[in-house]
Amino acid sequence: MNKTISEKLKKRTFIDTVLSCILCFVALGAAIWQFIGYLDHTNMKEYLSNSLCSIIIFADLGLLALILLEIRRTGKPFSKKIITKLRIMAVILFAGGLIPSFSTIPVDDSQFAVTLSFDMQNILIIAAGVIIGIISEVFVYGLSLQEDNDLIA
Repeated sequence: MNKTISEKLKKRTFIDTVLSCILCFVALGAAIWQFIGYLDHTNMKEYLSNSLCSIIIFADLGLLALILLEIRRTGKPFSKKIITKLRIMAVILFAGGLIPSFSTIPVDDSQFAVTLSFDMQNILIIAAGVIIGIISEVFVYGLSLQEDNDLIA
């Protein structure tokens, strides 16, 4: 890859890397906070589902940060490591979309009704996972083109 293009790519990905790392740790903090809330109020199941969703966000943002660090390190956006990480992100998002939303409704002073729902947000998360999976296949093609270009140059 052209040296100036590689340097420009590294500069452009710097702020993205920093932001994804910061948001990754914020998601981890939210997961811990929600889990502690669940331990304090075990009848409130939404704390547990929110904690699981925060862990999904933490994992995906962590993988995104690793992808951006790989791009900054090598200067090449197409590699087998990045493709693998994109596929893992897709599977994690798809699985995260299968987590239902919980709601706890007090029936009286000592009893609670728990409802769970599978709604459009879940379908949107699953669709995002599928889209990232498709993007990983585009990266396979990009890796092939990059390898051919490296052989020519």
